[in-house]
Amino acid sequence: MFGLTIDFPFYYSIICIFLGVFYAYFLYINEHLLQSKKIHVLLFAIRTIFVGTLAFLFLNPLVKSFSNTTEKPIVIIAQDVSESITESTFEILSSLSGKLNDFDVHKFSFSEDVETGFQTSNIGVKTDYSSLFSDIENRFSNRNVAGIILATDGCYNSGNNPIFRKFHFPVYNIALGDTSVKQDVLVRKVTNNDIAFLGNVFPLEVAVAAVKLKGKKSTLSVWNNGIEIYAEQILFDSNDDYRIINMKLEAKDIGLQAYKIVLSDVEGEKNIENNIFTTYIDVIDSRYNVLILKDKSHPDLASYISAIERNKNYKIEIKNIDEVNDFSKYQLVVLSGFPQIPNILIDNNIPLILFGSHNFNSNLSSVKFVQNSSNEEIRAVQNDLFSKFTFSPELLNLIKDAPPLYGFSGKDELNINIDVVLKKKIGSVITESPLLFIEEIEYRKVAFFTAEGWWKWKLYDYSINENNDTFNELFLKLTQYLLLQEDKSKFRIYYEKQIAEHTNILFDASLYNESYELINNQEIAMEIKNESGVEFDFQFSKVSQGYFLDIGILENGYYSFVAKVLGSSFVKSGVFEVKKLQLEEMNLVANHGLLFKISELSNGNLFYINEIDLLSEELNKSSKNQKLIHTQEKLTSLINIPLILLSLLLLISIEWFVRKYSGLI
Repeated sequence: MFGLTIDFPFYYSIICIFLGVFYAYFLYINEHLLQSKKIHVLLFAIRTIFVGTLAFLFLNPLVKSFSNTTEKPIVIIAQDVSESITESTFEILSSLSGKLNDFDVHKFSFSEDVETGFQTSNIGVKTDYSSLFSDIENRFSNRNVAGIILATDGCYNSGNNPIFRKFHFPVYNIALGDTSVKQDVLVRKVTNNDIAFLGNVFPLEVAVAAVKLKGKKSTLSVWNNGIEIYAEQILFDSNDDYRIINMKLEAKDIGLQAYKIVLSDVEGEKNIENNIFTTYIDVIDSRYNVLILKDKSHPDLASYISAIERNKNYKIEIKNIDEVNDFSKYQLVVLSGFPQIPNILIDNNIPLILFGSHNFNSNLSSVKFVQNSSNEEIRAVQNDLFSKFTFSPELLNLIKDAPPLYGFSGKDELNINIDVVLKKKIGSVITESPLLFIEEIEYRKVAFFTAEGWWKWKLYDYSINENNDTFNELFLKLTQYLLLQEDKSKFRIYYEKQIAEHTNILFDASLYNESYELINNQEIAMEIKNESGVEFDFQFSKVSQGYFLDIGILENGYYSFVAKVLGSSFVKSGVFEVKKLQLEEMNLVANHGLLFKISELSNGNLFYINEIDLLSEELNKSSKNQKLIHTQEKLTSLINIPLILLSLLLLISIEWFVRKYSGLI
């Protein structure tokens, strides 16, 4: 079907005709060499048509056309290839797709990710239905989908519960796996800190579950570096036993340590994969020593201590000034209630935090406090120019809404080199006087609090959020910034120490010149060695002003590396661990109830592996097995149609030959 569309007044077309007539008239009115009247009329008509049509084409009229396309109904077959699937479904699903001749069949396999096509092996370490359904909806939104065929066992361990989502297509589940509950003992969960300190005792919590093992025993053991460091025998007193074993272990070796938790096999147990679980703890030998010096107790100081003691990297000591003989072992000193800063600290380069610093009598800071005798309420305002660390939206709200602090009024003489974190707000006036500021004095950082009453912020935060996370953020970030020791090395490597299996292992590197400017004009090589001593060589790629290396996927295990800047003495070494994900081994009992619920919610159906023919038959008879006809409208400029241009060329050619034959040229 065709139609002509114009977006200009109709009389423009009449003008084009008259333009062709006038042009032909003035061209042929005085042509006396034409003896034949018929030829005269023919040439007049050709020129009129040519000029009129050409003028009309310059107005860009459009030709509207319609075309119909037929879309077959779509069937999506999704194959679960996670490790919990024991059946091989490649041939069965391939055969099923061949029986759906009336459908456009799309094949996918999934576990933690979605891939096109079927796979012959089940090696996925996770099962994520949410990712699958989201991917399908994104790919086939507004398409003629007749249904999804999902071959799985109903066990998922990642993403959201699929029964709480809205299904846009019917789901036909092929139920795989075994629903019978068998004898099994397993490590259900392990809880531990990510970091431990060398020589310290750290907690390890192991959740053990046992099914149908009443009256039987198993031995729980923990191994590190091939040595058994803990053992305990467990007697199960019910057929559905669940218990938590708490233990204290000593961190004896530095570095990333693998702790293997093993439950001994029980007679009659079929699944022994879930009897072993490996967790990882980074054992470090450095810890920040924070000294709290107090002349008298103060609730602000107590609030600060409660905030930073949550960080396991801080070792806090609270002492009086006369109890300290050596300050060299501390990385941060916090003072409160002192009339002046002890001289031994003024002459030392240890970072300081000074509470109530408006009362200190010291020449340590370049800021001069010119205060009045009156005490007044003070509110806090963030300094928009401060950028040493960031403020979360929750912390900004706390600063805005928290109860007022109190301090002396007056004026502060500021040095341009200080970093103001919070300003004072007196009434409705935002002043330039600092409420909290940081100054770098002789190569060390000092933070000054010039008001009191921070403890009220802590109580307010808890009253609003039922925790002190927002209040703690301010003091934790301030403390971290003061303790931060800048890495002055000219060659730096950035990487994750623990990587989940089937995940690409990435490294970033930075190289600096003598002026500490980023450069990448040299080559960086890396040698990686596994536990067996097998070496792998890699070369960093240059990106922007740095370096990048993606070594791909490695097998589970412990690896060490050495990175070298070729042609220099710069060398960096380290270790990392590729962790095995054990989610699929935790539960091998199929959940066909979940599959039935999905089918019910989506208006689909549930089939077993021996009912594939019934599934194909139901799909072929489905009311959704209908072709859709899509009509598409297309607009084409008339001047872009080759036949039109060819016709005009033919017309002007005929005119030229006639004129040539008649002696007009």
